[in-house]
Amino acid sequence: MRKNIFIILIVGFLFLSPNVYSQSEAFFLGYGSGVGGRALSMGSAYLAIADDYSATLWNPAGLTQLRRMELFASLSHSQFMNEATFQGSSNTDKTSKTNLNSVGFAFPIPTYRGSLVFAVGYNRVRNFDSGFSFSQFVSDPGVQQDYTEIEEGGLNNWVFSGAMEMTPNLSIGGSLNLWRGKDDYHLNLFDQDVQNLFYYKDFSYDQQLVTDYSGVNFKFGALYKFLKVFRFAATIATPVTLNADEKWRETTQQIEDADSPYEDYEETESSSWKYKIRAPFVFSAGSAVTLLPNIVLSADVEYTDWSQTRYLSEPPVGDEFKQNLNFKQDFDQTITYRFGGEFTVPLINTQLRAGMIRQPSPLVNASSKADRNYLTLGGGILLDKQVKIDFAWVRGWWEKEGSYFSDDLPSVNEKINLDKFFATMSIRF
Repeated sequence: MRKNIFIILIVGFLFLSPNVYSQSEAFFLGYGSGVGGRALSMGSAYLAIADDYSATLWNPAGLTQLRRMELFASLSHSQFMNEATFQGSSNTDKTSKTNLNSVGFAFPIPTYRGSLVFAVGYNRVRNFDSGFSFSQFVSDPGVQQDYTEIEEGGLNNWVFSGAMEMTPNLSIGGSLNLWRGKDDYHLNLFDQDVQNLFYYKDFSYDQQLVTDYSGVNFKFGALYKFLKVFRFAATIATPVTLNADEKWRETTQQIEDADSPYEDYEETESSSWKYKIRAPFVFSAGSAVTLLPNIVLSADVEYTDWSQTRYLSEPPVGDEFKQNLNFKQDFDQTITYRFGGEFTVPLINTQLRAGMIRQPSPLVNASSKADRNYLTLGGGILLDKQVKIDFAWVRGWWEKEGSYFSDDLPSVNEKINLDKFFATMSIRF
């Protein structure tokens, strides 16, 4: 009887599946954050605009547009909702988190002609905060099963940027990114013998995986202005190699009935692992046009070939060669599209903005429902000549479906809705 129970419970051991694990690395975890209320409210189509500190993330060449020193700070609040359906049962899990989105300082250097600007700061690039849960009664063999995942953390960078004007219309720039991050993943599976069909009362399996990340890469950008109303931009981000320091722990516990011939037991195992994983190049291009003195439209595209992702050392689960072959065969090229617009309301120093983003799934032959779609809204208020406040609301939605637990069981369908709110203050002096 005890053996049958373990067959049921094994469905919760997610990290025993190498195919699932390769999709759970830092580059694919969670959701992108971005920096700055103005950029995010315009659908992150900011490469050809980038006229504040947030250019350190979007396009460092845009820093040359700063003529005064700037202090920049931004807060974010996310609300992540996951509706999971498994074997006809649905459950909605909600996760909310408030974080420091960015803080930085940009300072122009006095020059005889042109512009030379440097900037330093902190940007939160990716959020891991999310949740997943379901609760159901399994009629065969007759147990109540509750499953919960909680994930917290993010991927950040400390950035050092510089930009200069090569000609009155052409600027170039670069950023050195020092990547730091932490992912805290917690899984719990709890089974109860509610019909008293077995010798045990309840069984629980608890797993925690904590991974610290560090790495370095560069981003280079160019910005070209044409006829004072057109702007064109391009950026290249070099591959980032993340050093991962992973600590893993699991605890299995079973409580027996009073008349059970078996004893209660509890077992804990733990281990640690260090490995390296490298992301591919990221190429981006964008343009912006000023239709009227108070209307700006912008568009960006971003290309990434995720099949070039590679482990550079033995991964925690599976063989290095097989995992890299998995990246090559199961991951694809993606082109992300971003569009935005801004309208400046005459006389009242206020800006209204909107945008949209479409981000395809990196998995080969993925359903279109797995593509991530975002709509953005926001605005800005110039309090005086020195202080400006920008805010943004980002609404995202997508679906995930797969055999997360066992190929012998029906797949899990997840409908995800995400709301992100950003508030930014910039002071120029």
